[in-house]
Amino acid sequence: MLKINLLPDEKGRRTQAGLGGGSVPNMLLVGVIGSLVLLLSGLFLFHTSQVGEVDAIRNANTRTQSEIDAIKGRVADHQKILDELAEIHRREEAIQQLQAARTGPTSMLLEISHILSTNGAPTADPTVVENLRARGLRDQLWSTTWDTKRLWLTSFDEENRTVKIQGEGRTADDVGEAMRRMQLSLYFQNVRLERASAAVATNGLPVQQFTISARVRY
Repeated sequence: MLKINLLPDEKGRRTQAGLGGGSVPNMLLVGVIGSLVLLLSGLFLFHTSQVGEVDAIRNANTRTQSEIDAIKGRVADHQKILDELAEIHRREEAIQQLQAARTGPTSMLLEISHILSTNGAPTADPTVVENLRARGLRDQLWSTTWDTKRLWLTSFDEENRTVKIQGEGRTADDVGEAMRRMQLSLYFQNVRLERASAAVATNGLPVQQFTISARVRY
């Protein structure tokens, strides 16, 4: 009888083990290594992108801080300029007050003296005077022949740059001349005749009593 042995012998088993028995672990090892490489690559790319974003944010913050510092510098300079302008304005006001206290009331009284003095005249704006003359309105100018002795003052009060003058004139025309001179003077404005009435002076002569108010410019 013929016998056939279908089982591999020991040599064959060793050959098969050597050829196919270690392929599976090797493939697993390669797969693990590949996965690690991919993971490390992904982590590297992610880290790189994050570093770039952080650098961009830092650069933006640096630019923003620089702009803030520049704005603060401009604001500080602006406030310094405002303080300097305020100080200059205070000095100008102080100088104006000193000048007004020194020359204002005195100049105004001198102006009244000129108006009521012989051959005197108000301190008028030359342009206004020339305009009145050019238009033929000489009756609105002061008279160069007026006798200032025809009018005298009995009271003169000033409060908060408002003056009130009381006096007597020989006629209403004399009172009108005094008012016209004050109206043309640069030292007065809003000149008004508050009261005018006929009366008799202590010497028995008829007179015009008057009260004139005006705002003083100084």
